Amino acid sequence: MWRHQTAAFVGSLALDLPGHPDGQGRNSISAYSDFVIQTIKERGLPPAVLVGHSMGGAIAIEVALNHPQLLAGIVLLSSGARLRVTLVIKDEVMRDYQRAAEIVAEWAYSPKSDARLKRASIQELLEVPSRVTYGDFDACDHFDRMNEIGQIALPTLIVCGEDDRLTPVKYSQYMKEKIPNSRLVIIPDAGHTVMLEKPEELNDALRSFISGLRVLRASYIV
Repeated sequence: MWRHQTAAFVGSLALDLPGHPDGQGRNSISAYSDFVIQTIKERGLPPAVLVGHSMGGAIAIEVALNHPQLLAGIVLLSSGARLRVTLVIKDEVMRDYQRAAEIVAEWAYSPKSDARLKRASIQELLEVPSRVTYGDFDACDHFDRMNEIGQIALPTLIVCGEDDRLTPVKYSQYMKEKIPNSRLVIIPDAGHTVMLEKPEELNDALRSFISGLRVLRASYIV
């Protein structure tokens, strides 16, 4: 998912969350954030920029609210202060995982994006056990930081694809309104999976944000 970013940012680290694809997944955003916090502490990583996509954005919000001293800033990509998963997708995961993956792929990309990306994403999702994917959707369903998100004091970049149907632009606009001194970048002709659909545009936004912080040591990507 992050190959275009890890190639562009020397020293960046892309984390595989538990269960993705191996091991046991977690049942809450808080539990996933504990994994990220533990990883940062165990590796002795310096404060840097935590980049989270979709559910990863929720994880970044959780870390920023509870352990801001570990970070220099956060990037919330295609995410929201509250994440709801339609039952059309959530229930289909356990009934027909292949069909659920196809629905997610259909919604995750702009109609203007390369169809090959959509086909590849189906296979990538199917590599994650269905029980883990269902647990992720359930964790997102129970995530709600709409009342607390204004307490984030870290520098924050918010990025959203203009054609995102899973976490629409209004989600990002809400976060921009609530998080003090945050910055919003909306990328045209991109859907939910901006890092693959418009990698250069996203990388430009990340470079500008990180340069502004004068923190060039690393970026952590969830």
